[in-house]
Amino acid sequence: MPAKPTNVITKSLSTVTAVVREASYLQITPVPNSFGIRIPPFGTIAIIVSYLAFILALEFINNDVPGAQHYQSLGLRAGWLAAGHVPLIILLSGKNNLIGLLCGVSYERLLVYHRWVARGMLLLATLHFSFQSHGWNLYGLMQLEWTTDTCPPTGMAAYAILLWMNLTTLAPFRSMSYEFFIIQHVITYFGFIIALSMHLWGTTSPWSAIWVFVGVGIYLFLRFARTARYVFNNVRPARATLEALEGGATKVRVSSRQIKKWAPGSHVLLSIPKFGLIQSHPATIMSTPASHDGDLVFILRAFKGFTRRILKAAAPSSPSVVLVAKDNGAAVQTFTALIDGPYGASHSDFACFNTVVLIAGGTGVTFTLSNLLDLSHRAASQKLPLREVRFIWLIKKKALLLWAAEELRFAFETLQKAGIETKITICVTCDDTMVDPVDAQEAIGCQCASGRCCCIDGRSDNKDSCDDISPVDGQGEKSLSKGAVDNPVLQCAVLQSGRPCFDDLFRDVVCQAGGETAVAVCGPLGLSVSVRSAVVKISDELAVHKGTGAQGMYLHVESFR
Repeated sequence: MPAKPTNVITKSLSTVTAVVREASYLQITPVPNSFGIRIPPFGTIAIIVSYLAFILALEFINNDVPGAQHYQSLGLRAGWLAAGHVPLIILLSGKNNLIGLLCGVSYERLLVYHRWVARGMLLLATLHFSFQSHGWNLYGLMQLEWTTDTCPPTGMAAYAILLWMNLTTLAPFRSMSYEFFIIQHVITYFGFIIALSMHLWGTTSPWSAIWVFVGVGIYLFLRFARTARYVFNNVRPARATLEALEGGATKVRVSSRQIKKWAPGSHVLLSIPKFGLIQSHPATIMSTPASHDGDLVFILRAFKGFTRRILKAAAPSSPSVVLVAKDNGAAVQTFTALIDGPYGASHSDFACFNTVVLIAGGTGVTFTLSNLLDLSHRAASQKLPLREVRFIWLIKKKALLLWAAEELRFAFETLQKAGIETKITICVTCDDTMVDPVDAQEAIGCQCASGRCCCIDGRSDNKDSCDDISPVDGQGEKSLSKGAVDNPVLQCAVLQSGRPCFDDLFRDVVCQAGGETAVAVCGPLGLSVSVRSAVVKISDELAVHKGTGAQGMYLHVESFR
């Protein structure tokens, strides 16, 4: 049956859900040269603003003590609230955190709240110091406090470390050297805990340090759990094979005897000691437990450090060389691999929707392809509500299609056999050898004010991605298949030059869907912002779940840096 509400209660809930989604999905396009600073989606901003309003309400409501104790009361409450933040900050920081377990949210999605709760603690610590100092100053007690009490100097030490930790978590500092950031962050964390314990222990209520002890206990428990899991995963180390791909990428295939189950879209921290003894790299698992003989498969684009080193090691073993080696019975070189994870997969079950649209940019295909493979395997063994799947992959060169051609062919054939309509579109954005620029404009049916269509950003300055393209002969790009070219590598897919118009795509999908539509996107920030804006626009334009008959749109964004 189609995945759609059928009674008054479910329809009402769907309407509320649609309104909340439209308000929370939007995200502001990043400004060029913004030093890595990114504004979160509106939904995240709403939660952060609510949190800040909540702690300020706790600080000031019913705390207007008259007389000499007015500022002392304000300062003491701010200090108590700040100390109470320690356990929450630690809970939001761990990869195996309890909040994520209870809410079904992956740890990386909680990191933004970890940073903002730490900033909230800094705000409260600032209020604590300011009110206390102002109260002492009013009665001429400042010098006496600093000379006779141990609280001010230990408090300033804790405050200085807290300030440093907050400053270094800003995007420009993190992007300079993430490895250095992590090391210094852990070291300064222990320094902060020691300084804060000394500060609280020197007060008239030394038992207030219990918040620090609770936080330390949570940290040790989470660290023990993660270490135990890591030891179990690597008690029999996995073996990794490397294969160089077009476009400076490496396909890593890891055979692990310990890890046999993971959810689609999960990721691990992958370490190959030969290329970095203490380095681990986050990598999304492209495969599923039912595919690739149960191996974990990754595609890593080479930048610097670990990814550059594994590409150099894989370079001599091109796919043709590997095949010859296997045919001749020669051993393929493998490397010891250590795995921390799997983590992630906090999205809804895509099999529960009527229509699924999977959009990827570059190596973001590892996330969308793992979900596509999962849907195909499940559709082959059971009846699903799913009726249509659209898979869109944006790549710069058509040669990059070889990264996942076999997997896409298998998923397409399996879904088609299960009666699920499947459309695969490969959008090649910057390949001069694919088609002549003039022919491409005529084939697609558009003219670009800035030249070629294929290199235009799909969304600029929050305008529609289609607005930069003026139709030829009154016919715009009505579907993704228009302007398609021959694709001998993957005949089940439509290969086209240029970026898709997401507004037209989603409008077409929602109008045809018999139930809710799920949209998942993984790729650069610009791509995810374009998809977010298009989803919100079409959801509002078609008034989904608001009496028009149009069914809702669920959006999941998986981002990478």
